[in-house]
Amino acid sequence: MRISSILSVLLVLCLIVTSQSFAADEGAHAAEFLSHGVGARAVGMGSAFVAIADDSTATYWNPAGLTNVKNNSFSTMYSDTFRSGDGSFFSKGLVNYNFVNYVHQIEDIGSIGLSWIRLGIDDIPRTTFIDIDNNGNLGDFQDTNGNGVKDEGEPYIDRPTVADYFSNTDNALLISYARLIHSMIAVGGNVKLLSQSIYNNSGRGFGIDLGLILMPITGVRVGTMLLDATGTQIRWDTVDKPVFTRGRRLRFGAAYQFTFPSFGNGSIGIDFETDQADYEEGTDSGGGIVFRTGGEYLLFNTLALRCGWNGHGFSAGSGLQLRVSDMTFFVDYAFNSHSLGGSQRISVSGQF
Repeated sequence: MRISSILSVLLVLCLIVTSQSFAADEGAHAAEFLSHGVGARAVGMGSAFVAIADDSTATYWNPAGLTNVKNNSFSTMYSDTFRSGDGSFFSKGLVNYNFVNYVHQIEDIGSIGLSWIRLGIDDIPRTTFIDIDNNGNLGDFQDTNGNGVKDEGEPYIDRPTVADYFSNTDNALLISYARLIHSMIAVGGNVKLLSQSIYNNSGRGFGIDLGLILMPITGVRVGTMLLDATGTQIRWDTVDKPVFTRGRRLRFGAAYQFTFPSFGNGSIGIDFETDQADYEEGTDSGGGIVFRTGGEYLLFNTLALRCGWNGHGFSAGSGLQLRVSDMTFFVDYAFNSHSLGGSQRISVSGQF
């Protein structure tokens, strides 16, 4: 099949998907934990990774990039997000955010990946009252002005107490597939299974991502990804069973990879992503473009230095590459600034 024919088919498929309308029944920030990024390497580069996507975290950034993962690979990540100042150096965040995955290459079939993302706030206290006056009502207070509303300065009669603790968790399972359809063209996709819970309620969802990478000349890569291509819907099990829909986003980028003989190699990338996080029907608050850029340099194929702009703030990181027999290990660290507080990420990954 000629390249022009392949591109035509892909373009038609994207137009068919994007021409459909999927509106949220309720809410405008469904499954927003999927926007936090994975892997200290990519985050340290400002998350400008849709075209680079050449390690196992491509399952998240652009599944088409899995074709560049030449060996079987894995990746893990721990992150503390929105620092509170309490705890040790790597446990100061209010939110725990973790990622683990595995990628396997199957000859003549393609690249298969399985990834798990978890974001959670644990040990949240649930407060109730002790019925001090034994009238069967919880939360009684001294209504001195008789208006039936607890005003400032009116003390509780019943004593507040912590009844138990619960967690607010978001989980995503990504099943990824990628294949080279031409020496210069790779395609891939994700099937996403989502689970969210807070106290005694939970929600389930399903979504699809589509990715494409072009390698027109040596060192140049162009990538695009349609996230939540069919609108990722999450249905909750509460009485009215609300449905929240995560709208489609298009991510597009380009990268240049270069080498200095005897010194190492590097990458520079730029990304553009449509921003629908603040979209509400009947308003003009959505539809903007988020710009990201970043780069890395791997000195002597051992020490990596990274920095970037993630669209909202500065990112930086470093990494160490180690070789043990036929295996290669990577240990990476990144700091990501945010208006709610910075986050740290540390990743351990490998190829074998």
